[in-house]
Amino acid sequence: MNTAEKNRLSKEAEMQLAALKRISHWKTIALAVSTIGVAGAYAGFAGLTRHTFLGVLGILFIIAGLAGAVVFNLGLKNGRRNVEKILNILDKGRVL
Repeated sequence: MNTAEKNRLSKEAEMQLAALKRISHWKTIALAVSTIGVAGAYAGFAGLTRHTFLGVLGILFIIAGLAGAVVFNLGLKNGRRNVEKILNILDKGRVL
C-alpha cells in the first residue's frame, strides 16, 4: 500500500469518526425527545386533570424518540465496525 492510499484511508477514518460523533449527538437528542414524551404522557393520563390529547401526544413522542434512537444506534454500531475495518487495513498495510 502506498502513501497516498494510506492518507486516503486515514482521512476516511477521521471523517467517519466525526460523523459518528454527530450521530451520537442525535441519538442523545432522540432519547431526550422520548423522555419529554414520558413526562407528557404522565401529565396527560395521571395528572390532576386528565388531558387525553397530551397523553396521546406524549406516547407519540416516546415512540418517535425511541425509533430514532434505535436507528441512530444501529448506525453507530455499523459505523464503528467500518472504522475498525479501515484501521485494521491501515495496520496490516493491505488494500481492500
